[in-house]
Amino acid sequence: MSTISSPVPETTSVSGSPWCTVFLLCWCSFLFFYGLAGPELWRTESLRAIIAEGMLRSGNWIVPTLYGEPLFTKPPGMYVAIALCSLPFGRVTELTARLPSALAASLTVILFYRLFSKQFGRLAGLIAAVILPMSLVYLDKGIAAEIDMLQLAWVMGSMLCLLRVLEEVENPQGSRTRLGAFWLGALTCVAGGVLTKWTAPAFFYGAAVPLLWQRGHLRLLWSRQHLLAAGFGASLVLAWIVAAVLATGWEVFSTAVLAEALPRLVPGYVTQHHEHFPYWLEVLLHPFWLLATGLPWSLVALWTLRPGFARLWDERGRRLLALFHCWVWPSMLFWTLMRDHTPRHCSPMYPGLAGLATLVMVAWIRKTLAWPWPRIAPARFLTGALALWLAVKVVFVEAIVPHRNAHRARAGGQLLASIVPIGQCLYLVRVKDEGIMFYFGGMVVRLKSFEDLPSSPEPMYCILDYQEWRNWNGELDVVQFLERNTVLVRVRR
Repeated sequence: MSTISSPVPETTSVSGSPWCTVFLLCWCSFLFFYGLAGPELWRTESLRAIIAEGMLRSGNWIVPTLYGEPLFTKPPGMYVAIALCSLPFGRVTELTARLPSALAASLTVILFYRLFSKQFGRLAGLIAAVILPMSLVYLDKGIAAEIDMLQLAWVMGSMLCLLRVLEEVENPQGSRTRLGAFWLGALTCVAGGVLTKWTAPAFFYGAAVPLLWQRGHLRLLWSRQHLLAAGFGASLVLAWIVAAVLATGWEVFSTAVLAEALPRLVPGYVTQHHEHFPYWLEVLLHPFWLLATGLPWSLVALWTLRPGFARLWDERGRRLLALFHCWVWPSMLFWTLMRDHTPRHCSPMYPGLAGLATLVMVAWIRKTLAWPWPRIAPARFLTGALALWLAVKVVFVEAIVPHRNAHRARAGGQLLASIVPIGQCLYLVRVKDEGIMFYFGGMVVRLKSFEDLPSSPEPMYCILDYQEWRNWNGELDVVQFLERNTVLVRVRR
């Protein structure tokens, strides 16, 4: 049985570098920039956008703030990225809020192409670039003002640097200088992931430990290069933590972080988490949910578990195969055992699944692995999958997103802006609707109680929910009934 060696010389003009560049630009532009602007911000997109808008207004890029209160449920990475993209425009828009995700998604596709083209030639790189974004994760999060795609990009960067670490160690002519540089790159990406969403170290070390163990290099975790790089990455995170604590206080910071982390990282921790099924059933079902969100390529990736698949590859191919296996299965096990069974928390593992599927497709196309459907050639299968995904993208942007996002937050925010005088602050206590508040565009302050309203000769505007309105003690003027059982009132004190 022949093995697939790397790289393979290219023989067709179609796979030449200019054509590849054109294809990648068109592919990423269509997938991640078509549909980026226009639709209203949806769910937590509004939260990301309104916090980034607060950063632009206040100039405080250290402490994420919502309605005048620090919000440490997530680090500031995504908010800073949105603020940077919005800086040339002077304000946050739907486009600038979603731009970091689109750029991050495009970067991951390009990095995946470079990885496989370096290992097996440009044709394999193109296959990888086609397969990677064909998943629900990329379809939804690639054009969303959400944290997941930026986190995925950071984790991918750390994994690719880890691969280069292995290459240097296993290369007789490897350089210690390059080894240290790749460790530094990996842990800097981990730090970037932590500053975007806390879970990046779980993905990185969840892959690094079994990978280095399997390759016989576990001792690298105690090497000077790794420890220095880990110290550098930790210092970046620690510098932000110190700055945030000095600005808000330790109790505010620690309470918020523990409230976010404990429900997800401690399996037996008691919270207000509402399970759809008993915990043991969610544990059993979670891997199937993860594989379902990666269809159809998650099924193709399972082919790599067949005995003898690793023997199809030369040493570089087996190293890459080991990386992808350690990227996927330990993370799947870890997050399956955690309390919060949400597939999007596992988004950074999907490039590993796509990598496994790409190896299977390359083996089928190179005919070192028997193709299971003789009537459909592998190239035709890929072409059909690409055409189908283009159609799925069009339907998603033109039909699903407008229907899903049509909760009229923009209309509600514009109505508020037309009523509340310019420069007047809007007060709330229990009401939570970042979509309307983002499109309102004015200053919003959350109070512990409406008894904390400041004294002012001018009338003050407050948003109350139905229960707050019914229980209000004192005089107020009802200005406008809003959606979701809320009412805008004018108060004189």
